[in-house]
Amino acid sequence: MPSLGQLKIVDPRTLWVNEERDFTPWIAANVERLGEVIGVPFTVEQTEKRVGAYELDIYGRVEGTDAPVIIENQLTPTDHRHLGQLITYASGLDAALIIWVAAEVTDEHRAAVEWLNKNTTDAVSFFLIRTEVMQIDDSKPAVKFVIEASPSEFKRVLRDAVEGVDAPRHEFRRKFWTALLSYLAAHGQSWASGRRAPKDSWISSSIGRSGVGVNVSMAMGSRMRVEIYCGNDSDKSLFNTLFSHKVDIESLFPGEAVSWEPLEDATASRIAVYRPYVKDSVSEDSPERQALFAWIELNLRRMRNVAKQYLGDGATL
Repeated sequence: MPSLGQLKIVDPRTLWVNEERDFTPWIAANVERLGEVIGVPFTVEQTEKRVGAYELDIYGRVEGTDAPVIIENQLTPTDHRHLGQLITYASGLDAALIIWVAAEVTDEHRAAVEWLNKNTTDAVSFFLIRTEVMQIDDSKPAVKFVIEASPSEFKRVLRDAVEGVDAPRHEFRRKFWTALLSYLAAHGQSWASGRRAPKDSWISSSIGRSGVGVNVSMAMGSRMRVEIYCGNDSDKSLFNTLFSHKVDIESLFPGEAVSWEPLEDATASRIAVYRPYVKDSVSEDSPERQALFAWIELNLRRMRNVAKQYLGDGATL
């Protein structure tokens, strides 16, 4: 007969002793897993965000949009205090996606979240998530996010933000990224070959290390940004590794002002270079767009080399 292990449920408080110091940072570092369960990708912008007299555990946005995401978590059973805080945060930040994560869920609070989903506008979606920790014999504990309450279907505004019909800005992005990816592939950036153009405001490329990407994004203020983005850098160790080679790295970008951005209130960090652009001048093939593409390709190559050398396996392109 096969030898089978014994599956047991573990008290989450044996893994995370303190909500603020332990549980919140862990969730912030694992938002991709939470997003996969919910079905909506989102990014973290800040933890312990001040909202009036209170502090929200995690604040972020739906990936590729401006839709705010708020997360309130607890290691104890759901209670009225956290429910009230969650509604306060949602109203104060005009949140689109509200996520409540708890170790245990009461019937009363499950019903409350279901009622909120039925009686709020299409601009708001509430999710109640239970954290389940399991272990087989003496193996490492495994964490599972279990949905206890959610909208019956993706609500209109959030669904449109993630996968809906293209708005004019999405059409511009798709066309721009399609042309850029073709340009990059033709200029030796093999990772761009065959890539499908997104409607998001950024495209990413991997260097083979989890949580580290070299990206191109349409930044605020009509600027194009090429960056090394460290998405899981809550202790800023990756940023500090790069910063310790600041002189050498900046010497690789002649004529550019390298921006060092630790993003202190976020779990991420980046270094980047920026270039202004005029949307109307680059929406179609033009000398201005070709010049912008050339700038992006050159600095992508530089950033990928830096990331591989200092954060990857040391290989260069």
